[in-house]
Order: sequence, then structure tokens, then C-alpha cells
Amino acid sequence: MKHGPEAALKARLATLANIPKAWPNIDFDPTKPGNLPYVSCTIVRSRTADDTLDGEAPIVVGALIATVVVDNGTGEVVADSLAEQIAALFPMGATIPAAGMTTQIMQPPHIREGNSDGTYWRVPVSIPFQTFKTP
Repeated sequence: MKHGPEAALKARLATLANIPKAWPNIDFDPTKPGNLPYVSCTIVRSRTADDTLDGEAPIVVGALIATVVVDNGTGEVVADSLAEQIAALFPMGATIPAAGMTTQIMQPPHIREGNSDGTYWRVPVSIPFQTFKTP
């Protein structure tokens, strides 16, 4: 079950081919030429449930946090445009099958306010999902 949401969400985000993606526990150097701007991706699980007696149909609820990262001082247009492209990949109600699971987008993606960490400007996009075993 652990890889269901990751496989589906990574596959969908990979269709945005014009920007590198940084996933947890995979080496990524933002200072390497060609790696800016990029999308920093994290999957946050909020709960797991299973309404079956045999425990064979778990449902995972969570969110993909896809944060657009650009150089600080470059303005908001590039980051906001990329954030909108990411949000458009995950419309509410979309279903994404992968690894014997189905991941469904439960709410419209939410583009949050941008912020600076001193070096980079970051614009997070929160994408709520639910993943369940494909029947």
C-alpha cells in the first residue's frame, strides 16, 4: 500500500516535463545547472482507514505538497505560473491508477502564498488525495 499514492502522483507530475522534481530521500542538488526552477515534492498522509473485516482494502487520505522553488528576487510570475500548471494536472475528481491502487483527487488543489527562505522563493501547491485498492 505504501507505494500506491507515490506511484500515481509521481506519474501524473512527471507529465510536467519542463521542470525537475525533488522527491524525499532522492539526491537532488538545486545548485546544479538546469535544476532551477524545480518542484520539491512531499506526500503527507493524514490517516489510513479500512472498513473491511479482513483488512484488505485500506484507504489512505493525504496530500501531495508540490512546492515550486525559484531564485529569490525573480518575481512571482514564474513561480505562480508553474504552480498553476501543477494545479491543472490534478483537477478535483481526477482518478489516477497505479500499482494496483487508484488515487483520487478529493478537492481542488490549493495554491498557497509564496514565501522566501532567504535564498529561494517557494510557492506550495497542496493537492488532497485519497488512495484505495483497485477492485
